Amino acid sequence: MTHNDFDTFVTHLIATLPDLDASITDVTFHDGQLVVARGDQSIPIDIAPFEQAYRRRPDALDAVVATLLRVSQGERGVPDPGYQAIADRIIPQLKPVVLLMDLLERGADPIVYRLFLADIMVTYAIRDQKRLSFLTEAQLEHWGVSEYTVHEQALVNLRAMSQNVSYHVVGEGDQQIVIFNNEDGLDAVRLLIPDLILDATRSMPGNLVIGIPNRDFMVVLNDEDADRISAVSLQIQRDMRQHAHGLTQQLFTISNGEVREFAGF
Repeated sequence: MTHNDFDTFVTHLIATLPDLDASITDVTFHDGQLVVARGDQSIPIDIAPFEQAYRRRPDALDAVVATLLRVSQGERGVPDPGYQAIADRIIPQLKPVVLLMDLLERGADPIVYRLFLADIMVTYAIRDQKRLSFLTEAQLEHWGVSEYTVHEQALVNLRAMSQNVSYHVVGEGDQQIVIFNNEDGLDAVRLLIPDLILDATRSMPGNLVIGIPNRDFMVVLNDEDADRISAVSLQIQRDMRQHAHGLTQQLFTISNGEVREFAGF
């Protein structure tokens, strides 16, 4: 972002915030802080993380402005403990790519993500008991942490949480099916640990076919029976639509230790 771009960003905030909140009486900028005034109350806001988020995602300007407005209204949430304090609680999550548009339309903070396969992406969340808080681009900018570092840490944590994970084995030989259904919010995202799946299916013949219709379910079978794959695929489509955390109807496989889309027969 050039100096002129930065000035344009600040000017946009000064002009836009009062239009979005009638209680704002004045907005000024001084020494790196945007000062939002409401009557005799002035709230200084460090503009750096918002400018950085906008620089990375200019298309998410409305979301950046909406977040800054919430901060000016006192909706600061939980105090930032810093990256090292939360690193061991970061988990990866698989989400449909269309979630990005939904978040943008709701004015949410731009989240950290990487595209995966088909119509899903990997996102990252801080797990606090049963509550998940998705990591945002502004947080990473503030911490000075890269998306790569977060991704690698999330995988380390996922592996640690999957060491003794249970799974169900139904049938034998080419009729065998392996199901992960622990309902811990991590069953589908364990697709990111191919060796875990390979170990669970070591006695299964043929090539693997994997379905993750929702966050809490992963089913693995082989490609020996095309009719059975078609039947399972239809069930996956139904489950995806009915579950609150539906993911994808795409099937996957593991080739040379890497997860890939199953191309069919």
